[in-house]
Amino acid sequence: MKYPLDRICVKSGVLCASCQRKVESGTVSEDEIPVMRILMDLEEELKFLKKGEYVRSFRISNQVIVMLRNGFEPGEISELERELSQKLGDRVKVVIETGDVKRLIEQLIAPASLIGVNQVWLPSGSEMLNVRVSRRDRRILGRNKEEYEKLLSSLLGVETRIIFE
Repeated sequence: MKYPLDRICVKSGVLCASCQRKVESGTVSEDEIPVMRILMDLEEELKFLKKGEYVRSFRISNQVIVMLRNGFEPGEISELERELSQKLGDRVKVVIETGDVKRLIEQLIAPASLIGVNQVWLPSGSEMLNVRVSRRDRRILGRNKEEYEKLLSSLLGVETRIIFE
């Protein structure tokens, strides 16, 4: 698997100058290093990890969202989620990075069901995305709604609002 930081730096916990700059600039956060270390350890057991690329990881309350790139099978993703959950001690959701905004949102908010995504142009000339989610799924996203909105806004580069219908 490809990582944004050097393998030696992640394994040892001592960052070289290049990796330290990436952490200081915000390209990679300090919280991502343990996730990368566990993924490196899992590569021996789970051979399918070698074909992928680590993008980012985020924490929303008691859940860690790990974003990967390149095609993984659904069975491989669920096995990886199970292994990462055991090692990290938190629930883990693995999301595959895609250019399709709707597909990315569906993965992030799962198991909540997405009704639709609307692009709204504001009078100021800026745009905003309204993510419409089923009202019955309010219990899934309810407490963390603002955190999901913030995460989606940073990933998509557009202000995002979740609306329950």
